[in-house]
Amino acid sequence: MVSGQRPAADDLPVGPKSIILIIADGMGIGQHTMAYYYTDRYAPAAFDHVGLMTTHPADSLKVTDSGAAATAMATGYKTYYHAIGVDENKRPLKTVLEYALEKGMATGLITTTWITDATPAAFATHSVTRDNHKEIARQMSAAGIDVLLGGGRQSFIAKEQGGIQDINLLDVMASQGVQIISSLDEITAHDRPVVGLFAMGDLPDAPQRTPTLTQMALKAIDILDDDPDGFFIMIEEEMTDSRSHENKFEATRVHLVILNDLIEAVLAYQSNNPQVLVLFIADHETGGWFLEEKGDRPGKPRWTTRGHTGNLVPIFASGPGSEAFDAVVDNTFIGKKLIEYVTGR
Repeated sequence: MVSGQRPAADDLPVGPKSIILIIADGMGIGQHTMAYYYTDRYAPAAFDHVGLMTTHPADSLKVTDSGAAATAMATGYKTYYHAIGVDENKRPLKTVLEYALEKGMATGLITTTWITDATPAAFATHSVTRDNHKEIARQMSAAGIDVLLGGGRQSFIAKEQGGIQDINLLDVMASQGVQIISSLDEITAHDRPVVGLFAMGDLPDAPQRTPTLTQMALKAIDILDDDPDGFFIMIEEEMTDSRSHENKFEATRVHLVILNDLIEAVLAYQSNNPQVLVLFIADHETGGWFLEEKGDRPGKPRWTTRGHTGNLVPIFASGPGSEAFDAVVDNTFIGKKLIEYVTGR
């Protein structure tokens, strides 16, 4: 933890039975400001606790990428730029999802981009580079995760089918009892394990996206929440990052509306399931969006970069153990605290 020290873990309430981690890729203070002024509601205001998080990687760089940032939030350890689930010496680091699997909890990864992309990959796999989608898919297919929903089918299918693998990993998974779906309608409640990769690459942008992020998230939670040991799920909206890289105001704003829908749905679920911790964060900020002062005229929206920034990003939390995130912390604190909650130590 950095400045703003909070009470020791022993002084905090008992942790959660289940954890829902929502990551809005690239969503910093600028995007939160955009959501506040340019959507019809600001759903994060409903969270009980708010903090700030630093995002820098292990080396001298002050600006991270999603691989290093997600690794820190998944494992509690800093690593180098583009790393996935490994330390600075390229040795595997155990992730919160792997701890959850070890404990017997149900697990899920949901994203609107390739399921082998940096953020979901860092929670389930180990690679010296985020670019090795072939190896990441191989590891992910064998990880024993209960629900995988998103895009990136190309990473799992054979070359002759338009993919990158030597064999079709989805066929291998199906032979092992995994339900491979092309629509959420094919899933019956609590039917797991299940994999749904709804696009060869990224899912379409909202509002053309089918299924929606909220539909995927609620279906996955419905599948997972009957586990007596609880569940851990990571849900990512990627396009807040991609469209910020492109400095596209309206496309970014549309995905902030999608996040409002998701947050409201998940917090409604949490209100009926008070043993669940909901954490809403970003891996880093992208685009440097801000409102410029224009005298007595309305502020002018502006982007400052097409890259990432080193700006601190907000943390929002509700549910048991959420008080721990009411602070200024490093991104490694996220991983350490979530692992503490999952393992009970």
